[in-house]
Amino acid sequence: MKFGLSVVNDGSYVQIDSEQPRLCALYSGTYQASGSSSVSVSFPSAITTPEPPCVFIQNSSARPNELYTSMTISGGPGAWTGFSITSLNIDFRPTGKWFAAVFASITKADYGLRMWGATGVLIFDSGAAPVIFTRANNSWSYQGQIVLNATAQAYYWANGSVAPLQSDEYFMINPFSRGILQNHTNWLTSAVRFNYSENRLQVFGISALSPWTNIGAPGAVFARLPGT
Repeated sequence: MKFGLSVVNDGSYVQIDSEQPRLCALYSGTYQASGSSSVSVSFPSAITTPEPPCVFIQNSSARPNELYTSMTISGGPGAWTGFSITSLNIDFRPTGKWFAAVFASITKADYGLRMWGATGVLIFDSGAAPVIFTRANNSWSYQGQIVLNATAQAYYWANGSVAPLQSDEYFMINPFSRGILQNHTNWLTSAVRFNYSENRLQVFGISALSPWTNIGAPGAVFARLPGT
């Protein structure tokens, strides 16, 4: 930029840029299903960005075998009101932590620094929590077939990033909120979880028919939200 404000840390990474918004966590909390394999979360107030928020979750290590088959964001452009998570098995009860983030900000701080872009949109508030990206990987290795229960089997893939999940670290579920392609029909139901014993993300294709072994390159994106 020729004019404006840019803040660079001692690692040469741009922390604040008056022309580019950073990814900020607007809301966070926990989710816990009760009596159902689905759970719905409502934001304290609507998120007003045109694009939907990035939803990051940390599936509970106390329920490590549960697979999440979908995540649906409710509302629409300019008024995103929450999201729903559905697990694969009717006996599963999704439990964990979450945060929703956008490339924008909201007024939070009583004191500090606040900036608006050329269009009048708030792009920085020193009270809005920045998302700290920890790792990202779009490499997946095909693992083979697995029997999930008495009535279902699946094929699964493991992500190339192997590392323990920190207590305040999450993965973005948006890339895994729909099905995946297979070579017999248009698509099949997919499911995702962070496997705590292997310290990596796993994606499952729920089918009795073998799918393509290459599912493409969905991004496994991890980020920390300190204090959660």
